[in-house]
Amino acid sequence: MLDPELKRLLQVLQWESKKKFVSNRRGSLFTSDRGRGLDFKEVRNYQFGDDIRYIDWNVTSRTGELHTKEFYEEKDANIIIFIDQSVSMDGKKALTTFQLALFLSLFHIKIGNRIFLVSFSDQNISSNRWLKTEMEVLTYFDSISRLKPGKQTNYSNAFQYAFKIHPKYAVSYWISDFNQLSEWIKNAPIPKVWEQFGVCIQDPIDELKIPFWLKWFQPISQENVEFRNLNSTYKKDLTAAKSIFGNKWIQIDPNQKLHNQILPLFKVKHSA
Repeated sequence: MLDPELKRLLQVLQWESKKKFVSNRRGSLFTSDRGRGLDFKEVRNYQFGDDIRYIDWNVTSRTGELHTKEFYEEKDANIIIFIDQSVSMDGKKALTTFQLALFLSLFHIKIGNRIFLVSFSDQNISSNRWLKTEMEVLTYFDSISRLKPGKQTNYSNAFQYAFKIHPKYAVSYWISDFNQLSEWIKNAPIPKVWEQFGVCIQDPIDELKIPFWLKWFQPISQENVEFRNLNSTYKKDLTAAKSIFGNKWIQIDPNQKLHNQILPLFKVKHSA
């Protein structure tokens, strides 16, 4: 099901991941929960029930009040993957999206994280639960491979659906061509409650520089069955996506090999 080159990359990344992807700094994902991990968080006032072994006697002696050291607690990360399955994601774009979503799912499963999958268009089809095994992932992707594309993309509904499932900290990936995103965020912007990565699947026809008069007759993979007009939102959609994802954003060319294009996702520094 997974492309052979992506399988090899998966093995390499898994081998190089000495630490689980659970810290939101220095390339991993830390939770904000209190714990007894190895990474120091802060010194705070002692509270009843705190372990006396972590009392900071230096600060306590200076202030005259008990203070204790607090550390980040390592836990498995919660990963939410949004998969655009609208009609604009056709042909090679659909195949590329499928491979990328499957790759990210297997990567996180193999390093111990749990994932929640949302296939979205004008309707949402999800895994309905957190997946923790490779078999669960493969079963889900086998089911969505037989789905017909939806007529339109609804980013807001997809976000709201997932947010009801997990309103707490998570890492999310949006895999889409972000068609009409600029219009959607005018009325219902996507809140930045999670650490969000954007993977833009390019449509080669949008990259072509052709005379403006030809655009009247140039069919495109829009979600409304119509011809391109002079007010194409392509550039606005890219600007909108970049404003949401910042440096956690890559563009994928479906006509190029995937394994080299997705490496930047694993080099982005996470939020502190």
